[in-house]
Amino acid sequence: MCSDPRTGPEIPVPIALEAVLGVSIFASSFSIALTQTALGLAFVLWLAFALRRKAPGPRRTMLDLPLLVFIAVSFAAALLSDKRLASFISLKNFALMPVMYMIGSLLATRRMALRQFTVLLISGTGVSAYGIAIYLLGKGSGTLGRTPGPFSNAMTFGGILLILCSLYLAVAVGAGVARGLRWAAAGGAMVTFVALFFSFTRSSWVGAVVSVVVILAFLRKRWLVPFAAALVVFVLLLPAPYRARVESIWNPKHMTNVHRLQLLQGGIEIIKDHPVIGVGTMDLADVYRQYMPPGAVQVFGHMHNIFLQIAVQTGFVGLAAFCWLLFSFFRVMARNLKLDLPPPGRAWVAGSIGALAGFIVNGLFEWNFGDAEVVTLLYIVLGANLALPRLFPPPAAADRAESAFASKPHIG
Repeated sequence: MCSDPRTGPEIPVPIALEAVLGVSIFASSFSIALTQTALGLAFVLWLAFALRRKAPGPRRTMLDLPLLVFIAVSFAAALLSDKRLASFISLKNFALMPVMYMIGSLLATRRMALRQFTVLLISGTGVSAYGIAIYLLGKGSGTLGRTPGPFSNAMTFGGILLILCSLYLAVAVGAGVARGLRWAAAGGAMVTFVALFFSFTRSSWVGAVVSVVVILAFLRKRWLVPFAAALVVFVLLLPAPYRARVESIWNPKHMTNVHRLQLLQGGIEIIKDHPVIGVGTMDLADVYRQYMPPGAVQVFGHMHNIFLQIAVQTGFVGLAAFCWLLFSFFRVMARNLKLDLPPPGRAWVAGSIGALAGFIVNGLFEWNFGDAEVVTLLYIVLGANLALPRLFPPPAAADRAESAFASKPHIG
């Protein structure tokens, strides 16, 4: 049993609560409905057990203040919007944020953390294989047969796969990882990367490349040059239709790139008129119609860029709060890197940093922070990082805590 150096031995997590939490983590790779249902039940059970001191309670974290500020600014923007009701309804995804605190509190032992990672590994690998099967059976969409996996569109599937392959790859290449876990993670990473390619989601491709670079920079620096060379060779050997998809990433005349540039122009004009607190957190289609640049015909409900979206909806005040929140996410992980984490702890942190970096790069081209499926999985990863300092406390601090607990008289 791990212990918290500040509070003594950890309160064990009831089996029923761990099981429901496991269901939510298992479902996070393929079903938002099942995930949210299981998370809701887990949250109710958590509070019920915690109030009776039969489960670990919520803990203060370094995310508290930036998270509260961002939520407060978003609510202020909704309140001051011309479409208050629609803006407040659009804030429903904020209800997912407590997932970080629940995961951070309930991952009470290293064995439990490993069990839950195994659940995610099995689930993500299976979903990736399903996505590959859709492609191979010719049931994908478009001329390339883009596979959406179990989701309604390939972009959500790509965002999910980006996070999963980052975690699997890091565990696969991390130093000191047990052989069985390493090979399982390597297999999962391979299947997930293939599924990501067949999703043909360019923004997730770019995010995945950034994620791999970050992970290798932390865990296997010598592999960076071979990775870059292999990536170039891979692209050059692709069949023409696939290579054209890759080349379209930097083609300014590609239709979707033109749309994104038009959204950027329109978004900047909106910000000029609403610089402080934005237009509100509602769907932006009606607002964008008023600011569409000349020649634009396609209307979008969001800006296809997380920073532009936040700036349009909540102004520069909201954008500053959002950047602070993202910085705090990285800060939590950077703190974990300073810990003396045994395998696979450090690998998980490196994978988490890679996943977050990839998520942000992906978000330069998609509104993935508003995608409930993707952001829920990200919150689960962040929650696990909140738990790591308790799972791997400094030896001296842990010894002092357990000695202090042992010295207390027990009343039978």
